[in-house]
Amino acid sequence: MIKSLLIVGVGGALGTMLRYLCQRLLPGISGSGFPWNTLIVNLAGCFLIGLLWGWTTKTVSSTEQIKLFAITGLCGGFTTFSAFSVETLQLVKNDKLLWALAYISISVVIGVLLTFSGYKITQ
Repeated sequence: MIKSLLIVGVGGALGTMLRYLCQRLLPGISGSGFPWNTLIVNLAGCFLIGLLWGWTTKTVSSTEQIKLFAITGLCGGFTTFSAFSVETLQLVKNDKLLWALAYISISVVIGVLLTFSGYKITQ
């Protein structure tokens, strides 16, 4: 159990640092008030988790440690539901209800499609 926690923790730390770098390096669209950086990171994470999920289910040699590190840790740390939630509420609070609904719709629908696409690519 301790070994699994450490594997997930290292993957999560790397994923979190990668998310921070991506959000700082991606050009924001100033003045729009839309959380583009979080959306891009979360959608990229959906595609990545689909690729990893497909690869680990297809590859006989993939171990539980690889899944814990890459899927639970790295992808879990890279994507962020909490930021998505806060940014959605900020849009609502700022009377940008249509933006909030678009953000929710794009995140969920495109996110699931990207996860599926990543999975299918590896099959």
